[in-house]
Amino acid sequence: MRAAFLAVGLTALALAGCKSDGKDETPKAALTSGTDPTVTGSIRPAARPSQDGAGGDDESNAWFRERGIATPKTDRLPYCHGFGCEFKTAIPFSEGDIAHLTRLFEQHRATPAAERVAIDLADQWWEKKADGVIGAPRDKRGSELSDAHKQGQTDCIDEATNTTTLLAWLERNGILRWHHTRRPESRGAFLYAHATAVITDKTTGIDWVADSWMRDSGDRIDVMPLEKWFSLAYVDPVE
Repeated sequence: MRAAFLAVGLTALALAGCKSDGKDETPKAALTSGTDPTVTGSIRPAARPSQDGAGGDDESNAWFRERGIATPKTDRLPYCHGFGCEFKTAIPFSEGDIAHLTRLFEQHRATPAAERVAIDLADQWWEKKADGVIGAPRDKRGSELSDAHKQGQTDCIDEATNTTTLLAWLERNGILRWHHTRRPESRGAFLYAHATAVITDKTTGIDWVADSWMRDSGDRIDVMPLEKWFSLAYVDPVE
C-alpha cells in the first residue's frame, strides 16, 4: 500500500509539480497535527555511499541525473529555478564563501542537533547567494502557477534539489559531520504534491527533512523528523 502511495506521489510531482494554494486566502496559521490525506512513506534501502565522490549516495545522485543537473563535484553548484528545474544557473563559491560555510559548521559541530541548526543557516545563505547571482526578484514561499517559467521563482522540486545540492557539496567537502545526504522524499498528490530534501542522522539513523519550500528565499527553513513531516497536514507555516 505504501509503495502505491509512493507511485502516486511521484506521478503527481511529475505531472503537476507543487502548488501551495489555488485560492487567494489568508495563509493558515501554522503546522498542525492533522494528517495528510495522501502521504508516502520513507521507503528505501540502506544508503549506499556515492561511487563518484560527489557526496550523498547513489539515490541522491540519481535524483540529480533525473533533474538534468550535474552532481556537485566542483565549487560551481547548479541552482534550479523556474519550476521543475526549467532554469539551471551555476553558482560559484569563492574561497571566502567556502571559509564562511566551514566556520558556520565548526561553530555548530558539537551535536547532530547543533549541526541541523547550521544546515538551516547554510540554506538561508545559499538562497541569498543564488538570488544575487540570478538577479531576479526574490523567490516567494510556496508555488503559484502564475510564477512558473519565471527566473528566480521555485517550486518544491527546485527547492528540494537545491537544498540537496548544497548538502551533498557540504558532505563531499567534509563539512557535514553528523548527517548523510539522501534522495528527496515526497508526500501528497496532484496539486498538493510536496517534495523535500532529506538527511539521515548518523548517530540514530533517523531521517530529517530540510524543507525550504514554504519559506521566502533566505528565510529560515523547516527542519524536523521525516516521519513527523509525513504526519502533518499540508498547511502554510508562518512562524
